[in-house]
Amino acid sequence: MSGSHEFYQDRYEPGLQNVRAAIYREIYDDFIEQSSWLSTATYDRLFSWLELDADSHVLDVACGGGGPAIRLVFTAGCSAIGIDNNADAISRAVALSYRQNIAERVRFECRDGDQALPFGPETFDAVVCFDAIPLFGDRLRILGEWRRVLKPQGRLLYTGPVMTGPISNLEIAERTNQGRFVLVPPGYDASVLADAGLQLIRAEDVTQQLAEIAEKHCAVRLKYAELLREREGAAVFEKENRYREVAECLARERRLSHYAFLACKPR
Repeated sequence: MSGSHEFYQDRYEPGLQNVRAAIYREIYDDFIEQSSWLSTATYDRLFSWLELDADSHVLDVACGGGGPAIRLVFTAGCSAIGIDNNADAISRAVALSYRQNIAERVRFECRDGDQALPFGPETFDAVVCFDAIPLFGDRLRILGEWRRVLKPQGRLLYTGPVMTGPISNLEIAERTNQGRFVLVPPGYDASVLADAGLQLIRAEDVTQQLAEIAEKHCAVRLKYAELLREREGAAVFEKENRYREVAECLARERRLSHYAFLACKPR
């Protein structure tokens, strides 16, 4: 995922993790080590869409620090593999799996989700990807790869932004400062899922939650402003704040919405 390397290196930089964990615990109720636009309660509800059991095997693409994948394994009783191209994130995920005594059922590997997956056809009962699909370049190719590794009737769950109003070039630059970031219009996901041979089952608007979480991020970062300026540096501190402010504004005004998509691979 070219262009996003520096953004996520900063996010998972080991020296900042204790500070960020303290901040995130104030932002997310029942914090599970996520840094996404989803609450823990929403993760649990979305996981229920997958209809998993103890025999199910799940792939989490762009798993970050591993919290949601581990939560899924606990709640569904399944097994999982999480992949991410950030080595620090994978180290955190592995350590978390051992602290929670679940390493025998979840494995984490440092791999680029924007490349061909190192798994055989029809390996997984479900594939999940939370808030990372806009970082991939060719969505049709990515969805086709996810379809390849899904078993027949396997389910795909992902979340991502949809453009639902006018956005200025300055707002786009501030909202997409991760590097490459693909924004799509309404209806695009349904169309590209069909082109990839997947059947859309459900699409749910979760924009209000993004706005609420972004607002909490802004408030808590201001609370810790002195410490964050010292640790992040003044320029990064201001950039990170503006990123969240713009995300909240675009969501509140319904100009950049946020959706959860559930699809399946036909038999």
